[in-house]
Amino acid sequence: MSAPIHVLKNASVTTNAARFARALDQLGVPPRGALAALTANTPETLAVYRGSTWSGRRFTPMSSRWTAQEVDYVVGNCEADALVVDARYQDRVVEAMKRIPSERRFAVGGEIPGFRSWSEVEALSGATYENPLAGETMLYTSGTTGRPKGVIRTQLSEGPPPTMVASAGAAMMTAFLPEGARDGVHLVSAPLYHAGPNTYCDGALLLGADIVLMEKFDAEEFLAAVEKYQATSTFLVPTHFVRLLRLPEEIRGRYDLSSLSLVCHGSAPISVPVKQAMIEWWGPILFEFYGGTEGGGTMISSQEWLSKPGSVGRPRPDVELRILDDAGEPVAAGIEGTVAFALGESPFEYKDDPEKTNEGRVAPGYFTMGDIGIVDEDGYLFLRDRRADVIISGGVNLYPAQIESAILELPFVADCCVVGVPDEEWGESVRAVVQRTEAAAHEDPEELSKALLAHCRERLAGMQVPREVDFDDALPRTETGKLARRAVRSRYWSDEGKRL
Repeated sequence: MSAPIHVLKNASVTTNAARFARALDQLGVPPRGALAALTANTPETLAVYRGSTWSGRRFTPMSSRWTAQEVDYVVGNCEADALVVDARYQDRVVEAMKRIPSERRFAVGGEIPGFRSWSEVEALSGATYENPLAGETMLYTSGTTGRPKGVIRTQLSEGPPPTMVASAGAAMMTAFLPEGARDGVHLVSAPLYHAGPNTYCDGALLLGADIVLMEKFDAEEFLAAVEKYQATSTFLVPTHFVRLLRLPEEIRGRYDLSSLSLVCHGSAPISVPVKQAMIEWWGPILFEFYGGTEGGGTMISSQEWLSKPGSVGRPRPDVELRILDDAGEPVAAGIEGTVAFALGESPFEYKDDPEKTNEGRVAPGYFTMGDIGIVDEDGYLFLRDRRADVIISGGVNLYPAQIESAILELPFVADCCVVGVPDEEWGESVRAVVQRTEAAAHEDPEELSKALLAHCRERLAGMQVPREVDFDDALPRTETGKLARRAVRSRYWSDEGKRL
């Protein structure tokens, strides 16, 4: 059964946002108050998001994948003054709802005992909101260990909500979206509680675009939606590209995608072959960015990428990038080091976690998200891997992303994760965990392993070639395509204190 698709006119989003802002006013939620939401890709989500951030409040979206314990923690940690929950997730808020007075809880998509009906919001005036004030979105990063961590800005504007020039999403879309397509149709198929989909949906709204919301990504349904709604822009992650490319040629050629003018992507690494194949299919309309909830950011067009394959681009105009050595000193072009960005005028901190905040400050005025990379002589950044994921074998740093990229070239590999496992002689050795395609599900694992290792020997240095290959029915990934590498790696380490 297909997941619902919602079509929203730009003006209707503004109208419903005004209604929700008035609901918060009536409930006495202060202009710098906070709101938490556990919702799906539905019209109410945009009303809550815009209504809170355009009336000076702090909006925290929560992941539908979080446990009840994580939801409870975030509602408390973000100091929520109000709570909005989709009825399908009501079992996750049994404890969290106790933190919020009943009159400040709203249910969408159905009834929840102890929550107010969304119809009360819909009954309010949708006229232009009288007290606009720039608020903020406080997103929580899942990270690799511990509880989610809230990223909060230490400075807030006291002026009105941002114009398209001030919005990062709108500014980046403007740089690559043809003028005639800026107020077209933006298709959302990834969860809006993630930074990427959230940022580019917001940018599209500021540019005047209408919004089409898919509650769940399906490769063929995505292509059908592009054709049906004449989508001009969208945001995708590498996992989406892989699923699209694996559609039969007959299905891929069935839909008219000529309306698409810009496809933004990021949030996870993409292999060179996958991106090359997407550009060959859709044309040079892919725009890649690299950055984090914390800030920073590079960007690259398809044309640039074709001349610098594998790069994630150069820093945005308002961003300063450095590659630092272990002492925090800048290194020359072509030298590998820690990727660091200047904190800028609005530095961030992890809420209630000064230790974690300080860990990321790798030099005065600079922070890192833990990635390793190089900048070439033209200023283009190439990522190597995350420092936490590096395999140290015999004193040599090995990067899983490079090995995975080679393995993913094989036609029988649907997904893979490369991790370091204990090795008495070398400290760690390389292990590949592979998910086979459906077509290869019944093939002999031993023969597939031999083929994989032979392929790696042709593509990689000897130390990079996996010592062993394991097969798994499915590898854990987030909606943004990031491997849950810790979950895979922990299978091989009995001591939780080692390399985790």
